[in-house]
Amino acid sequence: MPRLRLRLNTWISLLVAVMVVLSLGLALWLFTVQLRDTLEEAQATRVTDLARTLAADPEVQAALHERLGAPVDDGALQARIDGLRRELGVDFIVVMDAGAIRLTHPDPARIGRHFQGGDEGRALAGEAYHSRALGTLGTSIRGFAPVTAGDGEVVGAVSVGVTLTSLAPLLADNRRGVILGVLALMIIGGLAARWLSRTIKRVLLGLEPHQIARLVEERQAMLASVHEGILAVDRQARITLVNPAARRLLAEAGLGEPAPGAPVVDYLPHSGLPEVLDGGEHEGQALDRELDLNLNGQVVLANRLPIRHRGRTIGAIATFRDKSEVNALAEQLTGVSRYAEALRAATHEFKNQRHVMLGLAQMGDLDSLRGYLDELADHRLAPGMAVVEDVADPVMAGFLLGKRSEARERGVALEVRLETPMPELGGATLAHTLVTVLGNLLENAFDAVEGRDERRVTLTVEADEALVALHVQDTGGGIDPDIRERVFEAGVSTKGERRGLGLAAVRERVEAAGGRLAVYSEAGRGTLFEVELPLGQQHESDAESE
Repeated sequence: MPRLRLRLNTWISLLVAVMVVLSLGLALWLFTVQLRDTLEEAQATRVTDLARTLAADPEVQAALHERLGAPVDDGALQARIDGLRRELGVDFIVVMDAGAIRLTHPDPARIGRHFQGGDEGRALAGEAYHSRALGTLGTSIRGFAPVTAGDGEVVGAVSVGVTLTSLAPLLADNRRGVILGVLALMIIGGLAARWLSRTIKRVLLGLEPHQIARLVEERQAMLASVHEGILAVDRQARITLVNPAARRLLAEAGLGEPAPGAPVVDYLPHSGLPEVLDGGEHEGQALDRELDLNLNGQVVLANRLPIRHRGRTIGAIATFRDKSEVNALAEQLTGVSRYAEALRAATHEFKNQRHVMLGLAQMGDLDSLRGYLDELADHRLAPGMAVVEDVADPVMAGFLLGKRSEARERGVALEVRLETPMPELGGATLAHTLVTVLGNLLENAFDAVEGRDERRVTLTVEADEALVALHVQDTGGGIDPDIRERVFEAGVSTKGERRGLGLAAVRERVEAAGGRLAVYSEAGRGTLFEVELPLGQQHESDAESE
C-alpha cells in the first residue's frame, strides 16, 4: 500500500497553523495567569487601604474603646459598616476586638463569634497587611489594619475582603476580550500560512520536496556523465559549480582543486567569464573559442554563455574540452568523408563500365567486349596500380586511388608523382594528418581548375625516414593577391559563405605536426602548395599515445 504523502503547501499550512495556535494558546494562558495575579494584587492593595481607612474611623474606634469585655451588639455600627460594604463593592467588612471577636459581619448571626481564617494575628499585633485565606464566605483576599487607642495600644482590628468567586466575573470579562483577539490572530495566522505556502510553492515551480531531491540527484548524475568540463559562476564571478570532467581537465593542466565561492579570476584568469557577465562578449562570439590554460601547454575549446533568469543575468557558464580530442575526432570524420568521396567516385566509374560490358554482352559482340576489357586493364587499372606500387601504407594507397577516380569523374587530369617510395606510416595520427592535408589541398585544386581549358592537377610526393614533402599544383586562375596572405585563416574563401575551413584545417594540422606550409600563386598561372611534415615526431607522438 503506497504511503500517504502530503503536499508541500499542506505541510507548510499545517506547520504554520499549529505554531500559531500553540504560540497564541501559550500567550493566552500566560496572559490569563498574569491578569489574575494583577487583578488579585490590585484587589489586595484596595482592601488593605480600605481597612486602614476604616481602622481610623472615629465610630469604629469608639465602639472598641467602650467595649467592656463581653460582646456588644451595636446595631448602629453594624448598619453603617454593612452600608459601606455594599457601597464599596466588597464582600465583607469585619470589625473585631483584641480577642478576634467579631463586632460586624455581613451575616448578623456570626456577630460575636471568633474570626475565621487564622490570619488575623499580625493585625492584632499592630501590622497592616493583606493575605489570602479560607473563611466563612469561602476563599478570599483580605486586607487587615489594626485599631489603636490614644496611647498606641491595639484595641482591635478591621478586615476588608473580597472572595475569589466575586472576582471571577471581572476576570471573565477581561479574558473574553483577550480570547476574541487571540481567535482573530489565529484566523489571520492561518490565512498567512496559506499565503506563505502558496508563495513558496510558486517559487519552487510547483515541485514537491521529493521531486526536488530527484532533480538534484539527476542533475548530479548528468554532470558526472558529461564528457565536457562545466564551470559556472554567479553574478559576482565566484565559482558555484565544477563538474568531474572539469576537475579532471584542470588537474591535467596542473591546476589545483577549485574552491566553491572563490573568485574565478584568481583561479582561472583567462576564463573570459567576467567579460560575459559584463556583456562584453555576445553569445555568438563566446562559442568554440580557444582557451589557453598556460600550463603544460594544454589548450581547450570553450563555450561561454550568460545565465539569464527573467531577463536578468544571474551568472555565467563555460563548457570546455581538450582541443586534442576535438582534433582527433575531426581527423576521423575528415578521413571518413574523404574515403566516402573516393568510394563514390569509384562506384560511379565502375557503374558506367559495367553498363558498357552488359551492353556488349547482350549484343553478343564478344570480340569488342574482350577488347574493351583489355583496354581497361591497360589504360585504367594499370596506371592506377602503378601509382600505388611504391606506396607501402594501405590507407594512403587507397586514398590516392580514390582521388584518381574522383578526378576522372570530374574531368580533371590528376598526375601523381612519387619521387621516392612512400614508407608505411606506422601510426594513425600521421595517416589522418596526411588525409586531412592532401584531401583539402586536392579538393581546392579540383575546384580551382573547374571550367578552365586545361584542367590539370599535379601531386608530387617525396619521403625519407625523417620527412615527407608534398607539392600540389593546379592550372587554375590563381589566388587574388588581396587574400593570399590570409588564405589560411578560418572563414577566408573566394567560394562564398560558410566556406574557408579546409585550408584553415590544413594549417592547423601542419602546425600541430611541427611541419611547414607555403603557398605560391600567380594570377592566370595557377597555384602551388608546399607541405613538409616530419615523420620522426609523428612516430614519437603515436608511441606516447599508445
